[in-house]
Amino acid sequence: MDSAIDQFSRFLYAERNASPETARAYLREVAALRRFLCDSGGSGAGDRGFAAAGAFRGWSSVTAAELRRYVAARLPGRKGTTVARSIAAVRTFFGFLAAQGAIRGNPAAGIPAPRREDRLPEFLPVDEMIDLLRSLPAGGELEKRDAAILELLYSSGLRVGELVALRRGDVSVEEGTARVTGKGRKVRIVPVGSEALRALAGYLAARGSGTGRAGDGPGEAMFLNARGGRLTARSVARILDRALARAGGGRRLSPHGIRHSFATHLLESGADLRAIQEMLGHASLSTTQRYARVNVSHLVRAYEDAHPRAKAGVLDTTLPKFRGGGARAKAGFVEGLSPQSPEGVTRARGQRADTTIPESREDGPRAKAKAKGGKRP
Repeated sequence: MDSAIDQFSRFLYAERNASPETARAYLREVAALRRFLCDSGGSGAGDRGFAAAGAFRGWSSVTAAELRRYVAARLPGRKGTTVARSIAAVRTFFGFLAAQGAIRGNPAAGIPAPRREDRLPEFLPVDEMIDLLRSLPAGGELEKRDAAILELLYSSGLRVGELVALRRGDVSVEEGTARVTGKGRKVRIVPVGSEALRALAGYLAARGSGTGRAGDGPGEAMFLNARGGRLTARSVARILDRALARAGGGRRLSPHGIRHSFATHLLESGADLRAIQEMLGHASLSTTQRYARVNVSHLVRAYEDAHPRAKAGVLDTTLPKFRGGGARAKAGFVEGLSPQSPEGVTRARGQRADTTIPESREDGPRAKAKAKGGKRP
């Protein structure tokens, strides 16, 4: 491996505290950049670092123009978010080299990243999520493991990487909590619901019969595959795909979509946004606020309950549902009578007569003249 890339790898894990997924993605990107620079070679005086294809003369010779060509070569067929991650990896790598004094400046600093798509999180409605969990079959150890995985994902809103990294000692059945190591190796405590605890207890009781190992130690991986090794994120995605296919409906959802469902359902039920941020492990509240745009029904309910004039506004919006939408309909709705009934019509006429005379007319010129006994001026 390139010595600079090797040092960058140690920097990501030891100093940057990057997650294994982020570190691997950044290292793959830097390795791809090196291959690109070797394969492209030099073409003119501006390409001082590469005399011929296959010749790599060091990172200090890389120019911003060469990096732009690399980014342009990565664009076709890729989403803007993917290209933005590529640029972030390259920018971080050259920033590291500049901080180490290996290069004079960061040639990737001025390369703009494409605008990220502002997509709303994908999630399952509450009834579909409950149906999914209820459709899980009861069976042996692996079926109990799959049920515990999906229950825990939804109960605590874990990232799939956090779930597969759990150890036996990280979950406290007595306290109903789990100790989770998230991004940047930040540790947080999240609640675990009773259904998830019950599913975990059933899985751990059956564990060992199919894997050939008991795994009772607190440092043992919580979820194991059929061969007794730690479960991977890809395996969790396959477990969810099978569960969705069994539940029917043609839904497609990633394990992260269950995390989105967790946050969205909490927010719809009136949970505090700050509390959701802490449970999800978001460093910034703006990341959590994405869920506030998914469904505004909880905001409408909060408005109706708290605003002094909210009920009047809601009443006005419901009036057009009655035929005519006029005084008869309003009278029937307000008094609890049918707008078409004789009582409703009588009330409507009385209310219409009262409400069509503005209060301001009593102060007008005609009213004043009548009060003085004279004519209109």
